[in-house]
Amino acid sequence: MRVIRVTGAALCLLAVFATACSRKPASIQVSPRKIVLYGIGRSQRLTAQLLDKKGRALESGHATWASSKRDVATIDDAGRVVSKGSGKTMVSANFEGLTAEVPVEVVDAAAIEVIPPQATLIGPAGTSFTVSAAVKTSKNQPISIRPTWSSSDEKVAKVSPEGVVTSVGNGTAAVTAHIGELQGVAEVSVLVREIARLEVHPATALVRVGDSQRFQVVAFSSDGSRLENAVAQFRSSNPTVATIDGGGNASGVSAGTATIHVDVAGRVAEATLIVN
Repeated sequence: MRVIRVTGAALCLLAVFATACSRKPASIQVSPRKIVLYGIGRSQRLTAQLLDKKGRALESGHATWASSKRDVATIDDAGRVVSKGSGKTMVSANFEGLTAEVPVEVVDAAAIEVIPPQATLIGPAGTSFTVSAAVKTSKNQPISIRPTWSSSDEKVAKVSPEGVVTSVGNGTAAVTAHIGELQGVAEVSVLVREIARLEVHPATALVRVGDSQRFQVVAFSSDGSRLENAVAQFRSSNPTVATIDGGGNASGVSAGTATIHVDVAGRVAEATLIVN
């Protein structure tokens, strides 16, 4: 009977060979799994990881990249995606017959403006008002996108995900709308003060149908001090006669009379608009 001796070195070599064979690439994992780019010329990098059949990462091998719609987004050998135009495309990572795809969406958002760009929030702590974001494309066309919001100083003012700004303490804070890399900023000044009364100017106004009238409000503290530029909420008692926006600009719609209601931190005042 013939006996074959196997040395320790040979056993190690066989073990390494068996391990290497069992750890062949079985799939590709791409991160992140979805990309949304806001604006043309924006970029984000994808990474591809080769995995064996047990989901373990492999060090060797490099994937190649491709985009199904290069007019929407391109991708280079390093996995950097660059937005080219509005739309959707699929970006794929490929390696020896293995493929993984990631959806990429490009939104043409070129500029964002916070409305109003400046505001003075007067009243007791907890007084609030709402800001909004006007977003435009590279062709200066409006587009509806919901931003995320942040405050530079939450000891002065906080802002909710819906854009509701609430006063906390005296000072100034920058309220910022974020859409991807785009930002729009509003400066919010907070004056924590009790409001004793309001005055609306003019108290009575007369306009023709189609014309407009701006109403301004002045707040007064208990010591009689004027509190200028307070954020006010405006409302028309009869929108079929006259409408009014958040800046106090009223427009005549049809003949009649409307009462303009003004609210600043819970204090109310009224004015009259006659349309003929």
